[in-house]
Amino acid sequence: MKPSAKSSSPEFRGMMPVLPTPVTETGEVDEASQRRLIQYCLKCGAVSVGHLGGASEFQKVSDGDRRRLIEIVVDEVGGRVPVFIGATAPALKIAVNYAKEAQALGADMLMVGAPYIDVPGSEDMLRYYEAVSEAVSIPIIVQVTPLSSVVLSPRFIWRLYGEMDNVQYAKMEGQRFLAKIAELQQLSQGGMQIIGGAGGRHLIHMLRLGVTAYMTGTEALDVHGAVVEAYLRGDEEQAARTYYERLLPYLMFYQEYSKELLKSMLHLRGVIDSPLEISPGKTTPMSDIERREFDWVLDRIGLRNKWPDIP
Repeated sequence: MKPSAKSSSPEFRGMMPVLPTPVTETGEVDEASQRRLIQYCLKCGAVSVGHLGGASEFQKVSDGDRRRLIEIVVDEVGGRVPVFIGATAPALKIAVNYAKEAQALGADMLMVGAPYIDVPGSEDMLRYYEAVSEAVSIPIIVQVTPLSSVVLSPRFIWRLYGEMDNVQYAKMEGQRFLAKIAELQQLSQGGMQIIGGAGGRHLIHMLRLGVTAYMTGTEALDVHGAVVEAYLRGDEEQAARTYYERLLPYLMFYQEYSKELLKSMLHLRGVIDSPLEISPGKTTPMSDIERREFDWVLDRIGLRNKWPDIP
């Protein structure tokens, strides 16, 4: 049974984008682009906005820039939707410090994944989440990644949910995530909201399983959002058409080149000023033939034009 202390947690229905970190040609945080990106997400109907997750290149952000990015997001969102901030770290004390800082700067929720250098076993993992949970009073989203998915099993997540009042959501990715979503739903009897990820892969199938919120597709939030919105209003046929005709052809390229395409698509659409990764980057660029075919897909699905509401 869902603990009564969690009854006030909002249920999210729609897109919860994780923001990338735009940078200038010299590697500084591009505040103007960051604010424009937040406005783009809000205009696309985001029900929550997050930062300092994997898509944000959080592990390459300095402590000073981290603080400033949180301030920018909280300020630009201005209370219109909840803000969640990543507190994933390589060690327990760092995660606790990140969590405390995010709460102090106005974050409404935290997203916490497992330590990503040495993934702990179940008992150390439990202590890691206990420490973060005890350090703050805001809700926590447990993030399951391919690296941590063996330890962060549905039963382990359900244990965290039952033992820690502010562990309230789970973002499911990693190995066999569709089956694990179904298992966690069964364990919680719908009491714990599951948030979809995996870049939008199997988006239509997650919807059919009952997932209503998604941290996917920031660079194409309007298309991802159109699939989710159609399904949630009861039009499964329209959702499936949009998924198979517009989103899936795009994802066939995006899944392979997500690091390159996340910022380059936002740059192409006029949302951010530069497509650069935070240095050092590891992008393996598309070949000329792949780029040609990708551009053909963009023309077919209407994603090569500038986002219409960007000044």
